[in-house]
Amino acid sequence: MRSLARMLGLLWLLVVPACMHEEAPPLRVGTFLWPGSEPLFLARDLGYLDDGTIRLVEYSSLSEVNRDFRNGRIDAVDVTLDMALQLQQQGFEPRVVLVLDYSNGADALLARPEVRRMEELRGKRVAVEDFSVSTYLLGRALEKAGLRASDIDIVRIPVDQHEQAYASGQVDAVVTFEPFVSKLRERGAHTLFDSSQLPGEILNVLVVREDVLEKRPEQVRHLLRGWFRALLHLKEHPEDAVARMSPRLDTSPTELASILDALRHPTLQENRALLREPTSSLLGSAHHQQRFMLEAGLLQEPVRPELLLDVRPLEAIEEAR
Repeated sequence: MRSLARMLGLLWLLVVPACMHEEAPPLRVGTFLWPGSEPLFLARDLGYLDDGTIRLVEYSSLSEVNRDFRNGRIDAVDVTLDMALQLQQQGFEPRVVLVLDYSNGADALLARPEVRRMEELRGKRVAVEDFSVSTYLLGRALEKAGLRASDIDIVRIPVDQHEQAYASGQVDAVVTFEPFVSKLRERGAHTLFDSSQLPGEILNVLVVREDVLEKRPEQVRHLLRGWFRALLHLKEHPEDAVARMSPRLDTSPTELASILDALRHPTLQENRALLREPTSSLLGSAHHQQRFMLEAGLLQEPVRPELLLDVRPLEAIEEAR
């Protein structure tokens, strides 16, 4: 009996710690409706992302996804570089671990047919979403046209309401991004200015909280592996990829293929160079954006963009095959 008691005691010591061990919760990744980040959902659809490891959380507007990242409801977020700078200024310790895409025309300022040139926007109502890259693009477009924000009537409207605001006559122009750009063109709007006129300035990055990156690095690496496997599938099987991705964006596969032509997804090697090199084009873009944002009041004080970048997760994964 005494021997049996000792054996049961030893078994208890082994079982209890195992029961007390809790698995890490899924990494919650905030996303919004944007073709450039759609490979995340392609990765999930193809089984490259484990549901217990990564949870993609969908939002209808950028202001919502920013709010939940600031409030700690999500661990990582897909944002534009200017938004990452704002998060850094606000003290949320964001870390850029991946450049998702560069926009080369997928973000645009569109207007009614009668508004033929940028200068004709004077006094017009222009829809733009708060906390979004659209504010930056609008500012740069006005700057290049010799206009000021006070020359137009800015109407703050969530991105998922842009099409309706245009259709109802509430606004004369809209600053938005795909797939809403294509939907507005179908309603007769035409492009006055787009991101192709700002090469290298409009890009989306994957931001992870610093404490999450330190405590759960393998989950971050799993997310990155899934991303690059999805990009490889998109490259090698484009028809299958756009057929899988287009329903969520409410576009046809042909329309999505055309939209993707206005985007560029950097490779793993390109990403490593962008996040590693102290003189990379990414840091150059960040410093350029910071100067403009300070002048435009989009940032209240300077930040240190070089502290944003963390290449360690990318260096720990291999090329997708």
